[in-house]
Amino acid sequence: MARALQLAARGLTTTDPNPRVGCVIVAGDEVVGEGWHRRAGEAHAEAIALDQAGDRAAGSTVYVTLEPCCHQGRTSPCIDRLVQARVSRVVYAANDPNPAVAGQGRERLRVAGVDVEPGLMESESRLLNPGFFSRMTRNRPWVRSKLAVSVDGRTALANGESKWISSEAARSDVQRWRARSAAILTGAGTVIADDPSLNVRDPRLSDAIQPIRVIADSHLRMSPN
Repeated sequence: MARALQLAARGLTTTDPNPRVGCVIVAGDEVVGEGWHRRAGEAHAEAIALDQAGDRAAGSTVYVTLEPCCHQGRTSPCIDRLVQARVSRVVYAANDPNPAVAGQGRERLRVAGVDVEPGLMESESRLLNPGFFSRMTRNRPWVRSKLAVSVDGRTALANGESKWISSEAARSDVQRWRARSAAILTGAGTVIADDPSLNVRDPRLSDAIQPIRVIADSHLRMSPN
């Protein structure tokens, strides 16, 4: 499962709004298939791993970081692929909180004769997908607050003048957090004063989905353009 979580983490900046999921298929003592979900609308981790395993998936154990889906979306249900491949056992980390799944994947696999073991490294799987779990269980986004302040708690001088407070390492961290976020929210005052780009610019994150830029402007001081 640790390897499946490593694979899932490859999708940290690309899967939104879908969760990050990784899968490893083991036959005997040998890994015969691996996969991870890359982008919404593309193949799920289980399907990629099954394609790699081919006929060797029969009788195997599948390790996956989230309960396999059982509903038809932009891709076919993963449980159908698992049953058709005649896997013997599915071990997954966390139950899928999506109401379209919510335990149904587990039960349908069991009805089909597949041994199912949930809960292995569940907390690690949830840590990979805080936004997904928050949306599905609380109907609200997962919010991170980024503040750059001086030792005395200031963000600018009294006359409004300011410059970068964050170090290069901190700015690099901000780029990684932006790449993991669906949206960035800031106030109109910040935009008027600093004209920030509010995007992901780190070339190492070139595959990241650019976050939506949201400006809070209660006095309509800014043009929509």
